[in-house]
Amino acid sequence: MKHKILIVEDEPQIVNLICKRLDEKKYDITVAYDGAKALELIKTEHFDLLSLDIMLPSVDGLTLCDEVRKRHKDSLVVIVSALDLEEQKERAYALGADDYIAKPFSPKLVALKMASLLNRRLELSHTTLNTCDTIELHKDLKRFYIENHHLNLTLSEYTIFEILYNTQKKTFSKEELSQILYNEDVGTIDKKGIGTHIYQLRKKIAKHTNKEIIKTIRSVGYTLYEDYDEN
Repeated sequence: MKHKILIVEDEPQIVNLICKRLDEKKYDITVAYDGAKALELIKTEHFDLLSLDIMLPSVDGLTLCDEVRKRHKDSLVVIVSALDLEEQKERAYALGADDYIAKPFSPKLVALKMASLLNRRLELSHTTLNTCDTIELHKDLKRFYIENHHLNLTLSEYTIFEILYNTQKKTFSKEELSQILYNEDVGTIDKKGIGTHIYQLRKKIAKHTNKEIIKTIRSVGYTLYEDYDEN
């Protein structure tokens, strides 16, 4: 099955440069030349990967990125923009972008990054972590069990743990977790609050196992940790 890609870019020349580097046998490519058309597509279709310019007619790329994350959390988002500013990059990543490529760019590099992101996601979807032997999720009851012991979690703690559990091997920054909680109507929790929630989660987990379940990736964020000692 082909991967579905949406390219949102108002300059036809740039669209052609990217499309020429993408193998049509592997990818089903849709193009939107303005933000309004892209928003219509996002609301009605699911794409495996979206390439978004920031400066677009009607609706800007960061707004589109936010909309993608609200509707399709498993979609990959690559920002391709002439705005090579730190604050723009920080905002893009906070909204859930998976990569940020500044213009001018190498079309070959963009195509390779897209392929790499899609292939990596496919690999991870077929990978089972040892951690899952320790964790059990009863989704209907919204309950987690560690070594068969029920974790008494608040709604926000449960949501954070569910995010990490459902997207294993991905590292989430505090900003990303904060944005997802906001999108899920769980509440507005800032970076400091996310750190406090992670601390409380670890304390509750530690009552039932000495295995390190949530790992901190320095200067990046949090992920589930699969390489614990099985003995």
